[in-house]
Amino acid sequence: MMQLSREERMLHIGKMTNVRDLGGYETQEGYYTKSHKFVRSTCPSGISEDLKEKFYDYGIRTVIDLRSDYELVHQPHSLKDYKDMEYYHINLLQNENMSVLPDDIKDYQDLSGFYIFMIEANKKQFKKVFEILLNHPYDCTLFNCSAGKDRTGVLACLLLDLAGCHEYDIVKDYSESYENNMKMMKQLEEMLPKEEEKFLGSDPRVMMRFLAYLREQYGSSKGYLLNIGLDEDQIEEIKENFII
Repeated sequence: MMQLSREERMLHIGKMTNVRDLGGYETQEGYYTKSHKFVRSTCPSGISEDLKEKFYDYGIRTVIDLRSDYELVHQPHSLKDYKDMEYYHINLLQNENMSVLPDDIKDYQDLSGFYIFMIEANKKQFKKVFEILLNHPYDCTLFNCSAGKDRTGVLACLLLDLAGCHEYDIVKDYSESYENNMKMMKQLEEMLPKEEEKFLGSDPRVMMRFLAYLREQYGSSKGYLLNIGLDEDQIEEIKENFII
């Protein structure tokens, strides 16, 4: 296994702009994250049968949808009930009126505050997510929110940190979402007040501040997972299934 480039991690699925494999990152212990194990994605809503088959051919067998109930109603997930894929819905917002961004996001100076709130307010939900990963050790798992940036980005961060990836790679992986989503940015901007457009980005400093909080409060992703109720063996199993 070798390090993969940004382009090699990208999955080109129709017009979807931010679908990426988390494989091919070198860890601090000299291993690499596995490809075809975890795929972070925008929501595959309204895609054709051919594009569903592309996901299936890539190996996706487990899907974790991190969106709100509101989002599920307005943009049904195209991979739900597709062939033998197992679909799970874990709501990381718990806000029925949320459309693009949660109503209270304006209370945060930047997105790092929102991410910190997310992991603190949704410990039960994050535990469920990692239990799903634990129960599907051999599957390729796709996890998504709407734009594949915030909720998806936080989960990707926790997974990459658990694997022992370098912090600059975790930050870089997060920051790629803004450029990937440029084609849909105008549409998103039209749905938001002008003062909230700043939350559509993926500034590297945001992830750096979030990681600093994670280190200060829990030591690492592993420390967070221990705090929310997973045990050492479970955490090690998830990690070992992700590295090679």
